[in-house]
Amino acid sequence: MNERTLQMAMTDFSFVLPADFDDYAWEAEAKGCFAEALMTVAGKRFRLTFYDPVRLSQEIESELERGSAFFEPNLVIVRSVTKSDMRQAAEMLAQSGQTATLVPEEAA
Repeated sequence: MNERTLQMAMTDFSFVLPADFDDYAWEAEAKGCFAEALMTVAGKRFRLTFYDPVRLSQEIESELERGSAFFEPNLVIVRSVTKSDMRQAAEMLAQSGQTATLVPEEAA
């Protein structure tokens, strides 16, 4: 992707957390998961679910112990579930074109 294409792609990008996220950001980071982030790219909106590696392994193990399979659409693994790490991951998805593998929300 050249610089001009990257600039155009990023002008059609938004990453939004709930307005009160800063009030409980510490809790999301401590829990290691957050599922209320919204990303819009090229007019398509995606709800992203973020996990840190430790919490993800716990969730997978728990589901397998119950005899289930683990599945989470739009799953993004980050080093830590912080505003900065989540935004950086969303930007990387948008810049790299990997949003084609995500499931968009249905149009209202």
